[in-house]
Amino acid sequence: MNPSTIARYQPGGDLYNTIAAKYGTAQANTIAAAAATGDQYQFNAALSGLNVPGSTADLPTGTLGIFGNQLATDPFGAPLDSLNGVLSNTFLSFLKNPAVLVTVAIVLFIALGGFGWISRRYFK
Repeated sequence: MNPSTIARYQPGGDLYNTIAAKYGTAQANTIAAAAATGDQYQFNAALSGLNVPGSTADLPTGTLGIFGNQLATDPFGAPLDSLNGVLSNTFLSFLKNPAVLVTVAIVLFIALGGFGWISRRYFK
């Protein structure tokens, strides 16, 4: 490995930051130590060990798996976040419907006495 590549895997380097964000600082430090040796075989062995249990690569990607993981880590926040997302999407979609807007306008017109105002205004 050349020195510029080794430097990119050291703390503060772009590749180190990418690995730390995805797999955690401990994994990034392992890769940095392997890169510092300059031995390509040791470096490749460290890279192949990134997908160990507990890393973000092992997190579920399905809806039920994500929800279950949220329940395991934050039992009160997960249902509330999901409920908030569902309710906001449902409510906003409902209000964006033109038929609903026209219906609400008609109900308000009748409730506020619109027909009485028209009859007083035009049919005296």
